[in-house]
Amino acid sequence: MREFLDSLKKRGLITPEQLARLQRATSQDSESPIRSLSRLGYVDQQVLAAELSRHFGIRPLEDGDWPDAPVLPDRISPRFMREHHVLPLRADTKSITVAVSDPANQAVLDAIRIASERKLDLRIATESQIVSRIERLLEPQVNGESANDGAIVRTSAEDEEQIKDLALDAPVIELVNRLFREASSARSTDLHIEPARGRAIVRRRVDGMLQEAGILPSEVGRAAVSRIKILTQLNIAERRLPQDGRARVRIADREYDIRVATMPTIHGESIAIRFLSATDQVPEMGKLGLTLSEMERLKEQASHAHGLIVVTGPTGSGKTTTLAAVLDFLNDPARKLLTIEDPVEYQVEGVNQIQVRPEIGLTFATTLRSMLRLDPDIIMVGEMRDSETAKIGVNAALTGHLVLTTLHTNSAAGAVTRLLDLGVQAFLIASTLRCVVAQRLVRRLCVNCRTKYKPEPGVVAQFAPETASLARKQTHLWKAVGCEHCNGSGYLGRAAIFELLVVDEAVRRCIRPEVNAGEIDAAARASGMKTMIVDGFAKCCDGVTTVEELARVVSED
Repeated sequence: MREFLDSLKKRGLITPEQLARLQRATSQDSESPIRSLSRLGYVDQQVLAAELSRHFGIRPLEDGDWPDAPVLPDRISPRFMREHHVLPLRADTKSITVAVSDPANQAVLDAIRIASERKLDLRIATESQIVSRIERLLEPQVNGESANDGAIVRTSAEDEEQIKDLALDAPVIELVNRLFREASSARSTDLHIEPARGRAIVRRRVDGMLQEAGILPSEVGRAAVSRIKILTQLNIAERRLPQDGRARVRIADREYDIRVATMPTIHGESIAIRFLSATDQVPEMGKLGLTLSEMERLKEQASHAHGLIVVTGPTGSGKTTTLAAVLDFLNDPARKLLTIEDPVEYQVEGVNQIQVRPEIGLTFATTLRSMLRLDPDIIMVGEMRDSETAKIGVNAALTGHLVLTTLHTNSAAGAVTRLLDLGVQAFLIASTLRCVVAQRLVRRLCVNCRTKYKPEPGVVAQFAPETASLARKQTHLWKAVGCEHCNGSGYLGRAAIFELLVVDEAVRRCIRPEVNAGEIDAAARASGMKTMIVDGFAKCCDGVTTVEELARVVSED
């Protein structure tokens, strides 16, 4: 195994620092190095699978290898397969072919060999592929036609105790657990159960797009909603008003913090569940997707002792991830770092992180005011939502603190006008603002099935004129095709596109009470700012995403 890890380091797939962290993690948790590599996110799962196949000489799994029915289910249990990410593909009297994500885990391989009483023939697959196929293969589809439904559909009483009894039935508990497992294996960020006439629709958000995942009878949907409300300690009898809740749950082998919101509709109660992985590692700045020059400029601005750094973009555009990476870069025992967030998405070792609780008065503004008495060097404010928070944050940046925060604006230049709208005086913005990072998330092409093509000469006409220089140099672009690995979508995961506005003297002169975002944007471009469209088109040329996906994202502005 040491040879394999050294090979990854030599090929530039992991850094020496990551290798050292990996060795510490495996020694502390008794976890296999391959499992830790995947969990920590140091190497993309598809890349890791290809490297394992090359190093161990094991054939990668192909689309036609998946079984249509469980293989030796009486000998190899679903629990074992889920815990160790293995799936038997086929078996005869002498051998069994098994998909594995970690061919170096000899204990697991020995267990399969002993249980099956057969020789092993291995195939390499990614963890997500195996987990997704296990759920599809071993669990009935969420269509409301399972044998358990008869046990669930037994009453429509409005009485609180009867609803609670229904939600505590074993079939309902298993249904909700299965919905959660399938959402996790599909890499969903959100799960929705939406009532309609005579049914409930289950949808999942994957890579930013909602996908229908099944239909439930209306009574089953109500029971599932009640079960989730019990998990998050909400009032199951109250279906007339919106409610918000949270809980920590374990799905497969991962811990999640879930955020739940309910809303009454004409057909019943709708519920949305947001999954936040409690075990997600803070990404390194080098893996955010910034160009090397932009990353160095951001590091330079973040290295100042005081000032304001703002990350902007719509909800779900990765702002918190970017801030967490900057925090990790700044994390130093010689400095005190404090954050106030809603919710705390990444847990950063060595950073004092505070979760807001508005119901008891622990808001952004009140907490930020108290924070300043704790002698911080660096403060991260999850979002400047109101005038009071913005004014306190800017004053903190003026009085010797480095303040990181987010705003909801369509462009980097829009951060200035947004701060003005929040009542911050122009001279204070000009004195404190160091840089603004604006970003969006685009769906990343599946590397297993993406295809090159020669674009039409006017393909970039839909974008801004600044892409013209890139367009003249391009030889090909890429398109989504769809395969087993990406569930036919052509996309797998997401990537960020950025623009970085550094407040230099020219931009600072533009910051005045009556300024508009266009004027600031023009000054920043004249100083060399590369827009999100230019960054996105460069990623299209590199095969990261497609021009259609870029057009979808930037057209939202």
